[in-house]
Amino acid sequence: MSTLSTHYNALFTCPFHQSVLALTTLVGLGTYLLLPASAPTRRLLPPPTTPSPSPYASHSRRIPTPYGQMQTTELGPAHGRRILLIHGISSPSTVFTALAERLAAAGCRVLTFDLYGRGLSDAPLDVAYDERLFAAQALFALEASDVSWERFTVLGYSLGGGIAVALSKLLGPARVESLVLLAPSGLLRRNRAGLMMRLAMGGMVPRAIGTWVVGQRSQNPRPAVMAREGDFDHAAVMRWQATEHRGFAEAFLRSFLEGPIYERQAEWAEVGAMGLERVGVMFGTADDVIDPALLPEMVELLGGEQKVRTHVIDGVGHDLPSSRPEEVARFVLGVMGAEGGNAVEEMSWIQEDA
Repeated sequence: MSTLSTHYNALFTCPFHQSVLALTTLVGLGTYLLLPASAPTRRLLPPPTTPSPSPYASHSRRIPTPYGQMQTTELGPAHGRRILLIHGISSPSTVFTALAERLAAAGCRVLTFDLYGRGLSDAPLDVAYDERLFAAQALFALEASDVSWERFTVLGYSLGGGIAVALSKLLGPARVESLVLLAPSGLLRRNRAGLMMRLAMGGMVPRAIGTWVVGQRSQNPRPAVMAREGDFDHAAVMRWQATEHRGFAEAFLRSFLEGPIYERQAEWAEVGAMGLERVGVMFGTADDVIDPALLPEMVELLGGEQKVRTHVIDGVGHDLPSSRPEEVARFVLGVMGAEGGNAVEEMSWIQEDA
């Protein structure tokens, strides 16, 4: 007992004993935070039951998939040229509200969906949030449509751009008619990521801390995603998603760590060599999310200047679909070779022409 008493008293007076105690505490706490819990984890986090501030209600439905329910939206004439829209890492498919309206008005059949963990789609917890998951999700949306999608244009925005490239590689020119990329991910360098993200990539940030940070930041959207289109408020959707969808922060973080965002040059080169008929890439010069300086490399990988159509909007940031929907629609239709590329009328939502 005298030895135990001596060591106990030393904790209050001896620097060596105090250092050992502090180190032991830190190791124990780190082990608790970093190692997976022994209790079984949940496989799925459902979306909110509260209504989303969305104009898509009459055109949307939820469909079952092996990874939970997902929300799809489809509008425009059934006989129109097909175009699949894939959104980015944070905004759900409502980011395409104004763009989808204009494409449908030009006669296109438009299909979009909420990526897992966004909007009204479930967030699976037992799969990797990589290009395989998202390409499979796109195929689920296509298969569930009431019309045939044998051949179509793929448009990807931000993270959706990286997904669109992966989907094009999977399906090839037999099904992908055109590929349109808006400020796409895929070629970012890991060594240029922020300190917190580099630490997370290295497994040095506990998942609980990472998801908490994401959730807090998402409740105050950056100005780049706060553009309004008429009476539709994108910032309200972002706040609703961050506060109401329990799976959003986890899906966001894991998409950053596992999704098609960084150093996919080899994949892009494969797509460039496949022989797609039409390819287009669009940027804003003020984009502070995806560096517009990557545009020349993107063009080269996708087939060169003779094949790839480009358009850069001066002074516009990362929010291309919501801030410049009419200009984006003209570019998309031009890449597709569709009539209406030079004149896109502003119209209200078009009902499906079954």
